[in-house]
Amino acid sequence: MSRIIGIVIAALLAYSLVRFCVVKSMLEEAENARRTLSSEVQTLREESDALARELNSWPDDREIEKLARERLGLVMPDETIFYFTNAEDKEG
Repeated sequence: MSRIIGIVIAALLAYSLVRFCVVKSMLEEAENARRTLSSEVQTLREESDALARELNSWPDDREIEKLARERLGLVMPDETIFYFTNAEDKEG
């Protein structure tokens, strides 16, 4: 009877050891995945911060409109442009 108990205890210990190794391996994989994801999150945060700084450095809408009007000669869709010329300039 004690031999059977010894075998059962040895089997339980072996099973426990195998499960321990499997769980330890799973924990190591999870830790590696956590490190990788943490690194990716940090990279994405840095990119996001850089994009936010770039966005904040852009001119506001009024300045963009001013530049479009002055440099490119653009107008709003409901506006009409009139060009006035001096008739004396053409004669001379």
